[in-house]
Formats: sequence, C-alpha cells, structure tokens
Amino acid sequence: MKPSGSAVRVGRLLSFLGGHGESGYSLSELARAVGMDKSTCQAMLLALVEQGFVHRDDGHRTYALGPSALAVAAADGDRARLARLARAELESLTADLDLETFATTTFAGNLLVLARVPRSTLFGLSMRVGQTLPLRPPVGAVHLAWAPPAAVDAWLAAAGPTCAPAACTDTASVNVAPVNVAPVNVAPVDPTRAGEPACRHRRVIDVVRERGYSVTADDALRWRLRDVVDQVADAPTDPGPRRERDELLRTLAERDYEVLDPDEAKSWPVGEICAPVFGRDGRVTVALGLVAAQTLDTARRAAMVDRLLFATTRLTALTGGRPPD
Repeated sequence: MKPSGSAVRVGRLLSFLGGHGESGYSLSELARAVGMDKSTCQAMLLALVEQGFVHRDDGHRTYALGPSALAVAAADGDRARLARLARAELESLTADLDLETFATTTFAGNLLVLARVPRSTLFGLSMRVGQTLPLRPPVGAVHLAWAPPAAVDAWLAAAGPTCAPAACTDTASVNVAPVNVAPVNVAPVDPTRAGEPACRHRRVIDVVRERGYSVTADDALRWRLRDVVDQVADAPTDPGPRRERDELLRTLAERDYEVLDPDEAKSWPVGEICAPVFGRDGRVTVALGLVAAQTLDTARRAAMVDRLLFATTRLTALTGGRPPD
C-alpha cells in the first residue's frame, strides 16, 4: 500500500515548519521549500490553520507551527521535559563560556538536534533544532560509546568494511594523529586502506568512553556539511543536497574527525566538544555540545570540558538517570 500523497505533503509542511521555528514563512516560501504549487499548499495550510496545527500571522501573512502541533510535541512528557532541562543547561553554558551550545539525541537511525543556544540570534554555527543527520560514522560517537555492541557494529557497518574488535587492538597501525584541514574537494581514498576507517572509528568509540567526552577537529568540511544540512531542510524534495550530504559524511568518515589525544597537543583547532547525559537505564539519552570553532590550548580546553561535564552530570541527576556500571 502506498502512503497518501496528501498526508505526505502535510508531513512535509509540518516538518519544515518544525525545523525552522525561529520565524514564520510566506505561502510562496513554503510552497517552494516543500515542492508544491501555491494553490495546493494554500489549501493544506488553511486546513492546518483551522485545526490549530499551523498559526497564520495575518499582519505579516506568514505561517508557523500552531498550538495543536506544540501540544502534540509536549504530549511526549519525558522527552519534552528533557528538552526543557537541556535547554536550561545550554543557556547556562553559553552564558558562562560565551560559546554556542546544542543538544542532540538519536531517533529512528538519525542524530536529531533537540535544542540549541547560539551566541547570536542572527547567526548560528550548529544545525537548527529539528534537523537530522544519518547516524553513521563519524557522526554520533558520543551516543554510541556506551551503546550495546550490536548497536556499535551497526554504526560501524555504515562506514564500509568492518573489522572485529580484536583486529583493532593494535592501535599503532591506525592513523590517529589529527590531519591538517583540507579543501572541500578532496582526493579519493586509497583503496588499500579500505579496512582502516572501521578500526579508527572503533578506536574513537573506545577513547570517547574512556575519557567521558568527544572532541572533534575543526575542519572546513564540517562547516560545509552544516550548510548542506540546511539545504536539505530547506528543500526536502531536492535529491541534490541529500547526495552531497551523504558524500560529505563518507569523506569525513575517512578522515581524522575525532581528536583522539587532545592532552598531548598543546593547542589544536577544535570544532566541538560533546558529553553524554545518561538515562535511568545507564544509556545515553542526550548529548550536550559546545561549538568551540577555535584553536584551544590545554588549559582552555580543560576548563571547557570541566564545565560541560558539570552540566551533563547535573542533567543526568535532574532527569533521574545514572552513569553506566
């Protein structure tokens, strides 16, 4: 049975508005973003306005999510409470460190941005709330570091040829030193190193679990990925941005995305620092992150990590969670 075309189009409208909650959008902007003609889009919007799922600003003639949609979101009590508490911690982190902060969770095989606090209301360095990325290397290591082995294996499989844990114990054979930032157009990966990415990502999982947080290198490709994710959200029916997103993820998976030995580097361009919040079952429910986007010396990096871990420990306690045994 095929899904209803009308239901799919309504879903596109609500998903777009949910991922772009900062402002309202005109009929023309919405129709273009979701790939509908204006008359069809207007008819669906009128029905959604009548039911309260969309709010129409008559003065500006724009549309945004309405109270019924927000009530549905709030019906998931635990997740809604977690999002509220996470945002409160992010606001405190941003105020203390003068950095953009964000919270992510996993949902249906994707990494989902649950909350974000930018340094400026005019510009943000991380993805917008509601946006998603496929949960595949190198994305989501902090969410997988305490996951069951089967979940880790499934995550690794998305990066290509996998390896058994025993085959990755000789970490000297794995290139873990950070590499210099390269241009967006990178050379193809050497096929003779086909098994290396999976070993490197397994090493990343081990290191993140051992130290309790993740540190990613600042890289031009990461900023390009953020821009492409915006394009995917703005034009969900256009296959071009999705193809570029997937290609960027494949390229980043072949690079040294995670800084595995930050304490040995006196200073290094750091992209993000992320730490886990644990649930009642000892598994990661959400991760809080700092967008550093700067070269950090050991002292500054340590201060950021300490403040972030204080926030995640407090949020774990507030939500009734516990660290894994």
